[in-house]
Amino acid sequence: MKRKLPLAAVACAGFVGFMTMTQAFPSQAASWKLDGSSYVYVNDDGSYHKGWIHTTDGKYYYMDLTTGHMTTGWKQINGKYYYFKSNGEMAVGWEQVDGKYYYLNTQQSDYGAMIYNSWIHIGDEYYYVKGDGSMVTGWRPINDNWYYFKADGRCAFGWQLVGETWYYLNPTTGIMLTGWQQINGKYYYLNADGEMLTGWLTDSNGDKYYMDPNGGDMSTGWKQIDSTWYYFNDVGHMQKGWQNLNGVYYYLDPETGAMYANTTLTINGVQYSFNASGAYTGGGNTPGGSSSGTSSPSGSSGITSPGGSSGSSVVTGSPSGSGSSSSGSSSPGSGSTPVVTGPSENGGSSSSPSSSSGSSSQYYNSTKPSSSGELTEFSTTGPTG
Repeated sequence: MKRKLPLAAVACAGFVGFMTMTQAFPSQAASWKLDGSSYVYVNDDGSYHKGWIHTTDGKYYYMDLTTGHMTTGWKQINGKYYYFKSNGEMAVGWEQVDGKYYYLNTQQSDYGAMIYNSWIHIGDEYYYVKGDGSMVTGWRPINDNWYYFKADGRCAFGWQLVGETWYYLNPTTGIMLTGWQQINGKYYYLNADGEMLTGWLTDSNGDKYYMDPNGGDMSTGWKQIDSTWYYFNDVGHMQKGWQNLNGVYYYLDPETGAMYANTTLTINGVQYSFNASGAYTGGGNTPGGSSSGTSSPSGSSGITSPGGSSGSSVVTGSPSGSGSSSSGSSSPGSGSTPVVTGPSENGGSSSSPSSSSGSSSQYYNSTKPSSSGELTEFSTTGPTG
């Protein structure tokens, strides 16, 4: 709670340069009066009071040092900015001015001074105000990292739907993530713009992946895509050629990876038959010889995560003639960045792309910052959990 100081001395703590009142306020003679279109405070001796006034109900006013007129709007005092409402009362906390929100310090140190170029931590929420003090919404680069701020100014964490694109913000720091990310046991790929990609992807090593069109998670095992079956190993690589899966042989097209079924093929001059499920049923020699592809998923030895063999990155979309193309950028890694202005302020759902994936936070479709709780701190560093 703010300490109320006697009105006989308006040289209050936290305000440098307060003017001293000659008599206590209010008194029988001293009073507010209208001087033209502006209010003044007339002292007992008839002079206009100048400088700070702190009333018994805890409100602050500032009277012009030259004219004595009551200040309204923005005012720079001793190098700091303050905002005074139309009735002259100094604003504290969130204040909307000309459609923008500003935060006026609620802490006793620099009470009422506008905070700028800083993170604001209130309760469990984080906000950021620019150099002009206005609250950020949408995408914002801060200290070489990208963050997303909802329409009410709150920093987003976890999965965030912006427009029609999913992004993942570090659930502790809020920093936008890129590249391969393991979230709740599933792998996702976020391009250089942070966009979650779906559909077919090909990395710089030539390995192909398929990301679920709805949830974005990387496919492993058997996957039917546009009526065609494919097989992906434990790290998501699409397999080709002969595959021995649980003692059953299958043959996957050496170019597209499509499984052959209900047909007889001539492979390296030898005929092989496959049933409706794609299983090898007879003919020729035992599949998987050195001239017939591989008898186990290729490229999986020693690799525990997508792209993990050499730090590969996704460079292109679908294999020729197969499946659907990936959403978002078809050439991530170009160094492009999200649009600073961001999408519509009404965008920004925080539910996850799939029900079991990632961290999410409740979204309020509000354009007013939350005023609940007192200012915890403000600093140039962001959320740290």
